[in-house]
Amino acid sequence: MAQADFQVDLSELRQLKKKLTQSKDRLEESLRRMKDTGPKNLGKRSLDSACEDFEDDWEHGLNETKKRIEILEEGIDAILKNYEKTESEIHKSLTQSTRGR
Repeated sequence: MAQADFQVDLSELRQLKKKLTQSKDRLEESLRRMKDTGPKNLGKRSLDSACEDFEDDWEHGLNETKKRIEILEEGIDAILKNYEKTESEIHKSLTQSTRGR
């Protein structure tokens, strides 16, 4: 009996997509909360500036991470679509070939 060397678990891919979407949602919530917090008025100008720089760095990092998650989501969507289409075509082909016998 032949052993499959490569196998794709579509349910696992769907689960990964779901987790990526949840991660993106959490990132968006973090970004909203950072914006809602607004500028810091801690008293000392240098401390306020340092806090603002920190917030800008975090915001930039979160936005970059969000972009990469979106790219992964698009890729997983394309993979799922193509595998599902291929499976459907194989099933259709096998069904038609068994009817012809």
